Amino acid sequence: MTTTSAITEPEATRTAPTSSVTSTILSFLSHQYLVVVVAVAFIVVGLIKPSFFGAGNVQNILFETAFVGIAACGMVLLITAGLLDLSVAGVIAVSAIAVGMVLPYTNIGLAILLAVVIGAILGLLNGLLVTYVKIAPFIATLGTLYLFLGASFIWTGGNVVTVTSSNFRALTTDSIGFLPYPFLTLIVLALLTYSLLYRTSFGRTLRAMGSNQRAAELAGMRVNQSKVVVFMVAGACFALAGVFMAGRLSSAEANMATGIEMGVIAAVVVGGTSLRGGRGTVFGTVIGAMLFAVLSKSLNMLGVSSYWQYIVTGAVLVIAVAVGARRRSAAEVRGAG
Repeated sequence: MTTTSAITEPEATRTAPTSSVTSTILSFLSHQYLVVVVAVAFIVVGLIKPSFFGAGNVQNILFETAFVGIAACGMVLLITAGLLDLSVAGVIAVSAIAVGMVLPYTNIGLAILLAVVIGAILGLLNGLLVTYVKIAPFIATLGTLYLFLGASFIWTGGNVVTVTSSNFRALTTDSIGFLPYPFLTLIVLALLTYSLLYRTSFGRTLRAMGSNQRAAELAGMRVNQSKVVVFMVAGACFALAGVFMAGRLSSAEANMATGIEMGVIAAVVVGGTSLRGGRGTVFGTVIGAMLFAVLSKSLNMLGVSSYWQYIVTGAVLVIAVAVGARRRSAAEVRGAG
């Protein structure tokens, strides 16, 4: 017995760290299954079309991820709080047009600051309509979407505003290595969003509102003020996405981001944020944005018809949400025991 113990005990000591690392990796991959999906899709398409691994294509994917992901950082705060904003395309259009209009007369920093402030002001309007006029977020922001788009068309006369500043275009399209500045901005913004949501009293209020607004009010939380502020923060995020889009396109126009709100909401929901509120996943949101960017580029490179692309994208969205819902339900059942 003594000899057996002497032999097996060191073996157990040696294998324990390896087993712990393996279980940690498996646990991470189990919870972040979208990372695996994105990686597998990227590798499979790359093996079929080696040009998919090209630096230019990878950068295009990261650009698209950044545009949706930056806006989604604002959306994840709203949905966590039990709110919604459909005016994303309108805020992007107004903010981007503002940048194009003022760049010839001011410096880049002030132009970007102006766009972000405009986004926050438009978000303020949404927040006031939802909070004090008591219009449902879906209806209020759908109305302001058309209001903002109409204002953009009137402002530009339906014309395209050309971004003439080469320095602005460089700032919004250059890269460090193969990582574009917009994608690096997304990473920083995602970290700030996570900190805001899970490391501040404001984030605690948002999560409480999403779980049970009445309970949050009875607990003395500043629910109304938080609603207005979160719409303003989201509006600023949408505007920042518009700034980078204007630089990438070298222009701005009223319909430059039409329909992007669906992609933004899809990235947030697929990433694991509950539409019922109370729980937000910032990392999952970034991966969700990357999933749809990889999917879009993959289908284009494989020559899939645009009609079938709608079907494939819709199927991926439904399956991802269904899988995530089942996994969360299973986790809740295990936790209840």
